[in-house]
Amino acid sequence: MQKSVLVEIVTSLQKKEIREISKWLKSPAHNQRKDVIDLFDYMIKYAADFSEAYQKERTWKAVYPKQAYDDAYMRQVMYFLLKAIEEYLVFTDFMNDRVKFQLSLARSYRKKKLEKAYRQAHRLGRDTLEAQPLRNDWYLLNRFFLAQEEYEYLMSITQNAPVNLQEAADALEKWFLEERLRISKDMLAHHRIYQKIRYDHGLLDQALAYVEEKQLLSEPSIAVYYFTYRALTDPAEESHFDKLEHLIQHESNRFLPSEIRTLYLAALNYCVSKINQGRQDFARRAFLLYRQGLEEQILLENNTVSRYTFGNAVGAALRNREYVWAEKFIADFQHHLDEKERTSIVNFNLSRIYFEKNDYDRAQDLLMKFEYDDMLFNIIAKTMLLKIYYEKDESDAFESLLESMRTYLQRKEALDPARKTAFKNMISLMKKLLNLNIYSKAQREKFRETVEKTNPLAEREWLLKQIE
Repeated sequence: MQKSVLVEIVTSLQKKEIREISKWLKSPAHNQRKDVIDLFDYMIKYAADFSEAYQKERTWKAVYPKQAYDDAYMRQVMYFLLKAIEEYLVFTDFMNDRVKFQLSLARSYRKKKLEKAYRQAHRLGRDTLEAQPLRNDWYLLNRFFLAQEEYEYLMSITQNAPVNLQEAADALEKWFLEERLRISKDMLAHHRIYQKIRYDHGLLDQALAYVEEKQLLSEPSIAVYYFTYRALTDPAEESHFDKLEHLIQHESNRFLPSEIRTLYLAALNYCVSKINQGRQDFARRAFLLYRQGLEEQILLENNTVSRYTFGNAVGAALRNREYVWAEKFIADFQHHLDEKERTSIVNFNLSRIYFEKNDYDRAQDLLMKFEYDDMLFNIIAKTMLLKIYYEKDESDAFESLLESMRTYLQRKEALDPARKTAFKNMISLMKKLLNLNIYSKAQREKFRETVEKTNPLAEREWLLKQIE
């Protein structure tokens, strides 16, 4: 019983859902069995510690105290409860979508040939759709469904009159184009993380050309995915990113939080790639995106912030010397981190601030205690220790850690190739820095030229700073 779908659902229910389902089960329209109600009450009572309480025989005794255990009957009552809860979940989802509700109502009235009722339901559905702010895939698809429903209604009256087929076709076309661009954007992002997989983008090239030819970029959902895809596949043409950034900053209310979050992440990844190429102007743009995305809680998911987003936000602030904001961010947002890793992540990011403020002893103290199984965090922590050893003129420790880090990178095949190359290049240049005659202008200029030309490269700004 512990591994059943019923247990998975019941143990996930929130307090409000429990109250509503309890009412649902007591309504004869949805359930006419008292044992189903008793089973639900028992399961809710012990949901916090179900490992023992949800043994079938023990559950049976609570529901049927005077009857001998019957496994087939137990499975049957569990099935009835599961179906009742599933019907509640579907009903709730349906009722919360007023456009879907009005569309279904209009369809029912059309089939019954109730013209006045149909007109009212269809008009309310269209008005509700246009009044709400979203202009995403849900909006485009429902616009098509409403147009299609109107076509079915008009054809049921007479076939010898104008109908709205063009409106329905245009609506369907826009939804398809938006979905094709969105899915291709996701394919591209996933391929960069998991490079072994290969995706077929189907009609993407034709979709891109069609969007441009028909000037469909006035549709927010088509525009954001068009410019996201263009920015990621043609990063040299920065106008694509400029337009994406503008849409993110001014059209975020047109999308669900989960949708706009993916656009923020795509924009931030673009900024990171530019920063790795030495474009420090994108460091400021990345910081502003992080600041807006976090302060408006767009980059939070289920009221939590990932350790990567948390660390990247601090890093963006530090690159812009926004130390006050970084410290305030850590204080204000640390409770959004997973509790199991909160202390480690907070200390790690505080060490980064101490380092930037030249408080090397406090930074080193926190870093020496840092233990984490995430390879990127370990690489960043080791990099910071390298810089501390150099700043404190601890050459032996510096050389030892360089070699240790080189071996570490060599072993980590799962690390993103571009990022791995950036750190490998950094190690190579740090070795040259250690042997550099800082008083030789010729050596300094040659080193500067090498740093500026090396791509990708981590810690470019720090390396250049050492020869100033």
